[in-house]
Amino acid sequence: DTAKKQRINEEAEELKRHLQIMVNDDDDVFTETTPLASKVPVIDYQIHHKNNKPYYKIIRADGTHKLFISFITLLKNFDREDLETLWTLVKEIFESIEPKNFSDDFLLNTLKIMFEKPNVEANV
Repeated sequence: DTAKKQRINEEAEELKRHLQIMVNDDDDVFTETTPLASKVPVIDYQIHHKNNKPYYKIIRADGTHKLFISFITLLKNFDREDLETLWTLVKEIFESIEPKNFSDDFLLNTLKIMFEKPNVEANV
């Protein structure tokens, strides 16, 4: 039993020696990183219908876009900043016009529930 513990301790010490980090001032390795501040903001959205299913097309400032088959998928892929930007866009769009389809109405009302204080006096 003692010999087994001794062997395990020796193996552990050997592994520790291999894991030591050696400082090398001559290291010329360069790692490219993307700063968080360079995240491309959402600038628009569209709803496309394909095979009788709505897709949320989210357009970013750099011209790229993504299609989401459901609002849940969109939520899973968005961070808070993206959602707030989308809410601002949707509010601006539907300030002067009414939603023209179920998908627009769903998006407007769901984001409204998420971001606005509920009106407890409103009739349901």
